[in-house]
Amino acid sequence: MAHHKQTFSQQIIGLVTYGMPAPVRQVLTSRWVSLLIVVVVPILIASGVVSLSWNGSRPGFSLNERRAEQVEREAEQETLRAAQELRSLQDARRR
Repeated sequence: MAHHKQTFSQQIIGLVTYGMPAPVRQVLTSRWVSLLIVVVVPILIASGVVSLSWNGSRPGFSLNERRAEQVEREAEQETLRAAQELRSLQDARRR
């Protein structure tokens, strides 16, 4: 079996998941899952949806459901606003 070069995100997740069972590590260090984790988790932490706490040497994550609902509503509103703006630009082009 050929050994493929790992991406930076795969290397990071490989380090973080060291000691986990092989099947779990294999899924988490796959190219797309590791990239998704490296991009999405910091965004969720920065937005307050997920909080990180340390219990000794082990990290713990908790989900703030109220903040998640608020972020979801804000994203929906922004999506609707962008769609309306796009429609108005398209209408202006047609004229």
